[in-house]
Amino acid sequence: MKTIIPFVSPRKRKAVCAAVAWCAVVALLPACASRSQFQKGYERGASDTVKRQYWILQDMQKRTEPKPERRLSLYRIPIAPDPDATVKKVPYEIAIPISE
Repeated sequence: MKTIIPFVSPRKRKAVCAAVAWCAVVALLPACASRSQFQKGYERGASDTVKRQYWILQDMQKRTEPKPERRLSLYRIPIAPDPDATVKKVPYEIAIPISE
């Protein structure tokens, strides 16, 4: 004997399937992290922050040592125009900075 199922729209059928799947996931899977696990993670993160701050201070103290000063020299190179060029140019000079 056949049972008669009333017509259900595809949109409602999808919504019901999604709701059933969501309930199955929520019911079957326990929470990923309990409160104590969350607290442990928080404390580890805070500990990591303190360690990073310590090493930042150590690096800052290392950098306070005086470094030898560099001397900047400018080397000037005159550029003469090409006498065979069809466009006439004016002679000019290039300055190259060198840090010693």
